[in-house]
Amino acid sequence: MTRVQIPVWSDRWMRGDRYGEVVRTYISRYKAKDGSAREIAVIKLDKSGKDVRFVLAECEVVAP
Repeated sequence: MTRVQIPVWSDRWMRGDRYGEVVRTYISRYKAKDGSAREIAVIKLDKSGKDVRFVLAECEVVAP
């Protein structure tokens, strides 16, 4: 599994729940403004243990 840091603009990041592992990814049926497909990542956060969804391109991959 890939370790990522969630986007800094999210409320969870501001509360200290910043890192997690990608559980799965899927392609959203909603397109981006430029017409390209969005890849959504389901991330299991370390601190809270919750599964959250973010656009994968907005997440930062961190070294293991």
